[in-house]
Amino acid sequence: MSLRDDVARIVKGGVADDAETLKKCSRDASIFERMPRIVAFPNDADDVSALVKFAHDAKERGENISLTARAAGSDMSGGPLTDSIVVSFTKHMNRILEIGYDTCAAESGIYYRVLEKATLKLNGRIIPPYPASRGLCALGGMLANNCGGELTLQYGKMNDWVRELGVVLSDGSQSTFGPLSEDELEAKKKEQTLEGEIYRRIHKLIEENESEITAAKPTVSKNSAGYALWNVWDKKNRIFDLTQLIVGSQGTLSLITRARMALKKPEAHKAMLVIFLSDLIALPEVVRRVRAFYPESFESYDNHTFKLAAQFAGA
Repeated sequence: MSLRDDVARIVKGGVADDAETLKKCSRDASIFERMPRIVAFPNDADDVSALVKFAHDAKERGENISLTARAAGSDMSGGPLTDSIVVSFTKHMNRILEIGYDTCAAESGIYYRVLEKATLKLNGRIIPPYPASRGLCALGGMLANNCGGELTLQYGKMNDWVRELGVVLSDGSQSTFGPLSEDELEAKKKEQTLEGEIYRRIHKLIEENESEITAAKPTVSKNSAGYALWNVWDKKNRIFDLTQLIVGSQGTLSLITRARMALKKPEAHKAMLVIFLSDLIALPEVVRRVRAFYPESFESYDNHTFKLAAQFAGA
């Protein structure tokens, strides 16, 4: 029996290994290319669990099988590429689960443009750290990359707006991660499950290496490199939040099936200041002075980029 046949028996959403599908999933927006063996389309979190259990058991038998999550494929780092099994979320797991006053919940395969249209219609709010690819990307990829686009300067990145994540862990079990109080953390650590073990080990790791972890935190305004251990245990507010570790980890720690995100009402009025410089030497001072007014965004272009933008504007 082929790999496709094996996986098709356990996934309700379908499996493909035709040349067109494989070719499409062999690329993202980067320069890289890796041809997968099959592409699985989970219908729900149970399908994702079945896939993870399948891969886990195959690994135990010594087979070279792995799973790589794929949302819209707009990533520029090669994150959704693999030569094994692609788990593609946009076909089925694209449902909006809830839209409240200041939060929304959706599955990881929903395109951001669809989600934003819905939140704007119902409450006039958006997820502020949308990337430049807002018309192309999907929620799962935004979380996996910990994206932050043109409004990052003021509103931060996806980890600043995530409130809850539904995930599938390496044994196929499903968990919900979110901010926990100290009492809730202790209760989780007592659970004799993989989730409980994760809470025990991560808490111990952070406690025993607090000074090293704090010292390793980059002193930059934007860091989407992932594995942000320094954000997990907020000792001041006594909050332990594993979403801060999952966001930005590119699907290496768990597969995200759904997310609850905070929303923000866009500013009603905006203005743009355009500054032309004949020499880049003045740029640091310009940035320093402008940032004193807390701008939403700050972009710079060299002359060649500006000319191309002007030439093809509206094209």
